[in-house]
Amino acid sequence: MQTTSNRVPDFEKLFREKLQLNNCRLRKKRKENNYEITTPAKDIFLMYWHEFPEINLIYQPVGIRTEQTVVYERAIRSHIKFCLSSIQDRPLNDELQGLSSLQDVG
Repeated sequence: MQTTSNRVPDFEKLFREKLQLNNCRLRKKRKENNYEITTPAKDIFLMYWHEFPEINLIYQPVGIRTEQTVVYERAIRSHIKFCLSSIQDRPLNDELQGLSSLQDVG
């Protein structure tokens, strides 16, 4: 199983790609494991975690929450779930290399 330090960059890269499909921006905050997601409608969501992959997403009430906000929130949550399941399904390169270097005994 991959370690958290290996999974976070993979998650971040894939998540950025998915957000670009919705024209959303992902910005890493100064505090570790904190991100700001801005939608084209200028909605702002904060994403963070204490123990990866238990991710929290919070809407920042900077304006009026509209139906479009709900649509973006659903899409962002869907992207988070997709990205988490994708990186959890990937084998760890180091594990594969370690297995390939084992000698066949038998």
